[in-house]
This record gives sequence, C-alpha cells and structure tokens, in this order.
Amino acid sequence: MEINELKPKDVWKFFEEISQIPRCSGDEKAISDYLLDFAKKRNLEARQDEALNIVMRKNASPGLEDKDVIALQAHMDMVCVKEDDSDHDFSKDPIKLIVDGDFVTADKTTLGADDGMGVAYILAVFDDDNLKHGPLEAIITTGEETSMVGANALDTSDIKAKYLLNIDSEEDGILTVGCAGGLDLEITWPNEFEEKEDQVLKLEISGLSGGHSGMEIDKARLNAIKALGRLLVDIKDLQICDFSAGVKRNAIAANAWAIFTTSDKENSIEEINKRISQILNEYKDTDPNAKISLKESSWDKEVLSKDLSKNIINALFTMPDGLVKKHQGEIITSSNLGILNHDENGTLVSLMARSQIDSAKENLSKIAIKIVEQFAGKATIKSSYTGWQKEETKLEKVLNEIWKEENGSDMEIATTHGGLECGLFKGTLKDVEMISFGPEIHGAHSPAEEVDIKSVEKNYKLLVKALERI
Repeated sequence: MEINELKPKDVWKFFEEISQIPRCSGDEKAISDYLLDFAKKRNLEARQDEALNIVMRKNASPGLEDKDVIALQAHMDMVCVKEDDSDHDFSKDPIKLIVDGDFVTADKTTLGADDGMGVAYILAVFDDDNLKHGPLEAIITTGEETSMVGANALDTSDIKAKYLLNIDSEEDGILTVGCAGGLDLEITWPNEFEEKEDQVLKLEISGLSGGHSGMEIDKARLNAIKALGRLLVDIKDLQICDFSAGVKRNAIAANAWAIFTTSDKENSIEEINKRISQILNEYKDTDPNAKISLKESSWDKEVLSKDLSKNIINALFTMPDGLVKKHQGEIITSSNLGILNHDENGTLVSLMARSQIDSAKENLSKIAIKIVEQFAGKATIKSSYTGWQKEETKLEKVLNEIWKEENGSDMEIATTHGGLECGLFKGTLKDVEMISFGPEIHGAHSPAEEVDIKSVEKNYKLLVKALERI
C-alpha cells in the first residue's frame, strides 16, 4: 500500500508534502514559508513572526459565525535522528515514508510524525471548505523540540480563541490535561591538556533502544552517556583523547564512543570487558540490540589531563539520569543526559530535568549542579519552562462524548511527562481552555518512530466532529 491510498487522504497528502521539506529544530525557514504560502494560496489571514511561527485564521462555516473561536495548535519542527549507517542529510533529503503493515515509518530516520501529524491535521482542516466549524485559528510554532523557543517568542495578543486543541500527544484514546515542565542544564569543562600515555584504546557503544526522554524515560533503558561513565570510572591514569555521545537533548542517548589512554592497558581491558558483560546482561531486556566493543587504537594529538578526565567521568558516573518519581502510573520527575560533546572549546554535556512540579524540577537541577561543581565543572541553566497544571474543561467532556460514540469506550484522562506548549500558552492565554490529543506514535525521537494508520483516521474524525460540536 502507498501513502496516497491511506485515509484520511488529505491528512496523508499534507504529511507527505511536509516530509519533503527540511524541518529539523533550528532549520524551519523552508517549512514556515511553505505554511505561509499555503495560507496565501487559500486567501487565509496569516502572519509569520521573527521566530518563524505561523498564525493563520479561517472564517466560520456559514451560519456558525457566532460560535467561540477555536485554536488548533502544533509545532512544525522535528527531532532529526538517523541510524549509524544512514547517509541521510536532513538539511536537504526528503524523509522517505514507508507503509509497514498497520504503521507508517521512515527509512532509518525519525519519521517526524511528532509533530508533523499535528500540522497535517491542521492543514487538512484549513483546506477543506466542506467541514462545519466556527471561526478557527491555527498556531504552528518553531523550536518546540529545543526548549519551545517558538512558543516563548510568540506574541499572543491577537489570539481570540476561547478553546485550544493541541495536537501533539502520542497515545490513542487519551486526552492529555497536563504536562511536565522542563529545565535545560548546560555542563562544561574547559580543555586542559598534558602528555599522553602510550597505550590507546577505543570504546564504542551502539544499538541502544534510545527514545523520547519524556515519554519513554520510565522504560529503564540504558543511556549511552551513563554507560560510558560506568565503563571508564576508576580506570587507572585515564586520559581522554576524544569522545562523543547522543544527538539530542531530549532523546535518551543511544550511542557513544571514547578514545582514551591508560597506564595499565592489560588490567584496563580486563576490567572494562567485565563491565561490558555485566551491562549487556543487565539491559538485555530493554536494549536487546546493544553492542559495546573495546579495541586497541591510536592517537597522535594532545589528550585531556588525568585530573580533568577523572572529573568528567566521575560526574557522568554520578549524575542523576532516568526516572526519579512515578505515582499512580504517571511519571512525575525525571532526568536525562542527552548529549556529550568535545571540541576545541572543551567538553559539553546536556542534562534535561522534567517534572509536573516546578520545585521538584528545580531541586533535581540543584543536585546536578552540586555534582558538577564537586568535579570542577560549570553548570548553567539555559532555559526553563513551567508545567501545565491539570484542569477540568468543557473540551474534556465534548471530546470524550464523541470518542465514545465512535469507538464505544471512554477516553482516558491523563497528564504527560513530555513537554507541551500548553504550559507556556497558559501563561499568556490564562482564560483559554486547553486539551491535547493525537494519534498513536511509537518511538518518537528515534529512528524507530512509527505512527498507527488507523489511529490517524480515528483522531482526525475526533477533531472534525469536535470542531462542529464545541
């Protein structure tokens, strides 16, 4: 089956179109211009701001002009991650969509259904003049996957909506009524070099399951950065030549490598190989495709000092990572080490703390800062956004009624540990009732990302009927 054979046809048509356009976080100019052009071709009121956010409006269907304004909201950027053997270039190559049974996935890359599917829903609604609805607004933001920079920059003074439907949730049959806030911590050490030992080794970690650091942080998957710390901690006279891990701050690191020296190669190899066996055994259920290898290598450049190398590895080994608190099935607080990078400026590590409770998020960041300072590093809070507190709304009742009529069961009402822009919008659109939903997406932020085809159709029907009924 091909994409153009899937239903709803308009949703899949627009999803395929936007999949041809580069839209990694920070590279949204082309997709933003496409959305603005979409509006202009249909004579819709629209604006594009300096952050490349798009706000557009569609008049009510005849006879429904007196209905309250409803805003549809999604983000245009996507997390761009690919498998190690993929030569895909996200800056120019289209995402190759693959129909695989009941799902659509991509060829060795993230699919971008998070949140390209939300954007496709909005475009399908705004393109269809046969639908019945009151006046509509669309808010399509940039940089949601990188600290929600678009939502932070958006001027909401002209937003007239009484209700906002965020189409950025990823579980079928669930209405999201609250989300976690997030805090990004940037951890750095300046370079400090010294003469290297003669014995050079290379450690490589690959094939980990990875995943979304909000939605899948409770799956107890191995983080490659934490694994690197565990494998190298207390290695005699360790000197780091170079290392790297992870690709996105909000993705569980699925790969890592390090080139290093030691004054005792034989014992180091024996100890690290023992730790490799232990780790692979401990995580065989959550990371069945994990591969960790150690081999001899070479290095003819300068190396980090023993003291600095020890401090960095001790910090990685000690740093909080993973699930911190879960209550009644809901993830409350977590931490994720997303990126480890080394260049001429020094070593950089990203840590993202999430929590529904701001004080818990802030306390977690303080713990990380104390650890970093203990090991002679510097930690800086780069961004922080508040959570969306759970609330009861008319939207919850209306959408649940429609779902039950269509599917014979109630929707689950829940909060999410993923970040949603509703939290930010609540700061400026205090009186707007909000809710979030969307089709079933598995493996977001990883090359395993896939979207359930039937779920796409079910949730689009929910949206269309909700617009008529609210």
